[in-house]
Amino acid sequence: MNLRELLRPESVLLSLEPGSKEEMIRRLVDVLPLEGGDEIRGEVFEAVLEREKVMSTGIGRGVAIPHAKTDAVTGLMAAVGIATEPVAFDSIDGKPVTLFFLIVSDSRTTSPHIKALSLISRVLNDPMRKSALSEAATVDEVLQALDVSDA
Repeated sequence: MNLRELLRPESVLLSLEPGSKEEMIRRLVDVLPLEGGDEIRGEVFEAVLEREKVMSTGIGRGVAIPHAKTDAVTGLMAAVGIATEPVAFDSIDGKPVTLFFLIVSDSRTTSPHIKALSLISRVLNDPMRKSALSEAATVDEVLQALDVSDA
């Protein structure tokens, strides 16, 4: 699996305007390549919010990885957002977030879901990749920074 392959260019949000935690999640869900209308988007959004109630996915160091499993989707999909200003996200370190990664999959897609989370962690633990991602000015630059595979 390659993290870059999970993302469609239209699922990358640059210059994401700050908002509430729920607004940020909504904006990320809105750019997922979902089949179906507003009802499906609503189900995905609610699944992510339910996951957030268990424990915040603000993992610290300016990063949040909201994720959920829901049968409103088929397979695995992702969105990325880079905020113009830090956003309060109930992070474990108490600090605001500028990098957002949304991962959504159906309940049968366990291994790829975990691999995607692992690959995101690999990017975030590489100071050069994280810096490139934070400073990306184009979708291509974001995709290049996320060109990481588990192979």
